[in-house]
Amino acid sequence: MSFQFALQKVMELKEREKHNVQAEYEQAVASFESVATELYEMLKRKEELEESARSQIANGTSIYALQQQQSKLLRLQQEIQKQQRHTQLAREKMNRKKQDLMSRSIEFKKYEKMKQVKQDQYEEEAKRLELQQMDELSIRLYANVKVR
Repeated sequence: MSFQFALQKVMELKEREKHNVQAEYEQAVASFESVATELYEMLKRKEELEESARSQIANGTSIYALQQQQSKLLRLQQEIQKQQRHTQLAREKMNRKKQDLMSRSIEFKKYEKMKQVKQDQYEEEAKRLELQQMDELSIRLYANVKVR
């Protein structure tokens, strides 16, 4: 008779849940990286625009060109603020998924540990029964030899 873990189906369910949450976490990480990269690109563009404006001022330019430059910079700043909010939300989602993944992993490990303990107990009991049977067999053989 082989070992049968009574909570095997529950353990398999917990493992599936863990894998699903892990996939969601990986998706959240990818989403965060995408949003953060976009924010980085916007900040880089802003620096380039500011450097361009400084260069134009140093070289002399028309007021209209400066106004256009300032208008672009203000629009970009508004986009950056929106992107910062998106980045923060993506970071929070990623952190929530990470916490969820950690709790699911711990839960699954509890079932794995339980299964290991039960299997060890089963194996110890099987050894004990085997030793008991061997002792009984030895006693019978000894009794048979004495009877003769």
